[in-house]
Amino acid sequence: MGMTIKDIAKKCGVGVSTVSRALNNHPDINPETKKMILKTVEESNFVPNNSARNLKRTDSKSIAILVKEIDNPFFATMMRVMEKKIRRQKYSFFIQHMGKDQDEVDTALELIKEKKLRGIIFLGGDFRKNKERITKIKVPFVVSTAAFDKLPEKCIASYVSIDDRAESRKIVDYLCETGHKKIAIITACEEDESIGQLRLDGYKKALVDHHIALNEGLIHRMGKLNDEYS
Repeated sequence: MGMTIKDIAKKCGVGVSTVSRALNNHPDINPETKKMILKTVEESNFVPNNSARNLKRTDSKSIAILVKEIDNPFFATMMRVMEKKIRRQKYSFFIQHMGKDQDEVDTALELIKEKKLRGIIFLGGDFRKNKERITKIKVPFVVSTAAFDKLPEKCIASYVSIDDRAESRKIVDYLCETGHKKIAIITACEEDESIGQLRLDGYKKALVDHHIALNEGLIHRMGKLNDEYS
């Protein structure tokens, strides 16, 4: 006989209601406690009863769209097009918003346990640190983000991305070719290791290609998001 929700609660040293809140992504739970419970659930290969019920009543042709940067205006347009295409194929879908610090793979795995998904679309995020863990996702998925060059072969997946380094270099190439030599750039804060850094790399490479010395005074870095609005 498999583990029950009571077994999970006992193993974690919490009440059954706490386990239930963790499994249902309820906001009224300590994040560390939730993390511990979900880890125990994963290690125990436990399938919650509520998940089993969801599998019965959830449309088997369902696709999840996981959005990391909900304020990105491009995503709004993309989601409208996706909605039209998904509905045209008689599939259902739902949109899951993720916070800046929320892990994409953890969110996907949690949804797969709770829903009977045919596929997942990831909008935004940085998967470079998740390249190995992403192989745990056993449904087909599409990654639409920057800073992602190659998916592991084990994945049933595809990706759509922009080469920010190359595109930034093209912009600076154009300015140089039209006679400009003093070219400034407004880029992300130093802690940013994805889009901002890639565009800065392209900017620097173009200057080198055109034999223009790098002037650090022309590189303006934005502050951290929290600093900007504090």
